[in-house]
Amino acid sequence: MTCIGVAVAGLWTGIDTPRAVDAPALTAPVAMERWLAGLDDATRLALCREKRLATQALLDTPVTVIETATGTDGMAWSRVVVPSQPSSLDARGYPGWLPTAQLADAAGVARERESGDASGRVFVTAPTAWLQRVGGTPVKISFATQLALAAPVNAGDARVDVVTALGRGWLSRESVRLAETADPKDTATTLETMGRRFDGLRYLWAGNSGFGFDCSGFVHSLFAAVGVTLPRDAGDQVDTGTSVSLEARRAGDLLYFEKPDDAGRVQVDHVALYLGEDRILHAPTNNARIECRQLSGSCYARELCAVRRHLG
Repeated sequence: MTCIGVAVAGLWTGIDTPRAVDAPALTAPVAMERWLAGLDDATRLALCREKRLATQALLDTPVTVIETATGTDGMAWSRVVVPSQPSSLDARGYPGWLPTAQLADAAGVARERESGDASGRVFVTAPTAWLQRVGGTPVKISFATQLALAAPVNAGDARVDVVTALGRGWLSRESVRLAETADPKDTATTLETMGRRFDGLRYLWAGNSGFGFDCSGFVHSLFAAVGVTLPRDAGDQVDTGTSVSLEARRAGDLLYFEKPDDAGRVQVDHVALYLGEDRILHAPTNNARIECRQLSGSCYARELCAVRRHLG
């Protein structure tokens, strides 16, 4: 099995799309925080306008390698698809290029994910968490990272032992939840609780990690953390789940918004989590920050076009 071998791997639209400023995002181990600190407003915006970054994938996420190439600087690249990020771009999963050094051969590490059995997994629920590696340096990993348990977890344990593509290690018990079937009534509350931890986090085009999200990456990650797989992009998400009338929306539903594109065609271009009581939680747009706001009286109220339910 091939999987992501760094905390967060960016999937790029081509091997020539990363810029010099993106170098910290291409290393193994990856330097996510250094990369983000080096981006100014213009270079962040260019990720979107120039369609450089496609998505991100987290440590231990299984991928399928489609082809390989070598950049002009001699760096080895792999084009992969990510089955856990369904997409209309490729029936096999979301496609993109990443440095081959950010991949790992981790046969058996994520076998529970491959088989669909969630009983031997944990989900990181903190925005970020330190993976304390046995015999190695700690690694800061992202919210929604799914890892295989190395040992049973008992009541009162202060840590959980895991096995990863980076070897064995452990995480604080309070930073994760055990994979288990949740009560749908509790899940809507859980989504809000987890999502509100990201209030003020800066938007990142194609972001799909606790270091930065775009709108669809935010809801994709929140639902992944409660065991629900959504397509990666809003335009695909809106075709899934149960359709609900705009007036019947309830906490835990996803709201979709539309506006004309550059060619004048109206299309879904935004998604938010509905919290109930006329509140939405979303990653608004480039160079903005994740926020909770009232729906009524906003531009989003005028652009609301669909509601989809995935809980209950």
